Amino acid sequence: MINFNSLKDKALGAMGQAADYTKDAANKAAEKAKSGTRIAKLKMDIAGERETIKKAYNEIGKLYYDTHKDAPEGFFIQLFEEVAMAQESISKMEAEIETLKDSGEEDDSIEVEFEEVVAEEETAACAEPEAAEPEAPAEPETPTTHQNTTRPRPNHTPRAG
Repeated sequence: MINFNSLKDKALGAMGQAADYTKDAANKAAEKAKSGTRIAKLKMDIAGERETIKKAYNEIGKLYYDTHKDAPEGFFIQLFEEVAMAQESISKMEAEIETLKDSGEEDDSIEVEFEEVVAEEETAACAEPEAAEPEAPAEPETPTTHQNTTRPRPNHTPRAG
């Protein structure tokens, strides 16, 4: 004969073990979530500290440049020349911008009205017949060679490493 009390005790024991296992799994998941959040916060804090260091290094470099730009020494000579070339290039581009701005101020007779252009294009689009044949899709271009899209700086010589 089957002992129902024994069977009942075994079933309750199995359910208790399952409940304990589920509780442990939930606690482990919660701990993982907490540690994952803490890791993310620490990584953000580290990135902030690295940015602080980067800014300090940048300021150190500016101060060194300002105090030694008239007489650079050693490997700094090439770096100082690069800074001078970049500053000269910036000055030329800023002068060009000012020239372009000044030339635009002198000739106020040129006016462009974009509303008219848009209205003309909309009128032309409405006037086109609806039965026009759709255009065939363009074939995709396949590059035959790899082209370098980076542009070297003028008069740039690579740094010795």
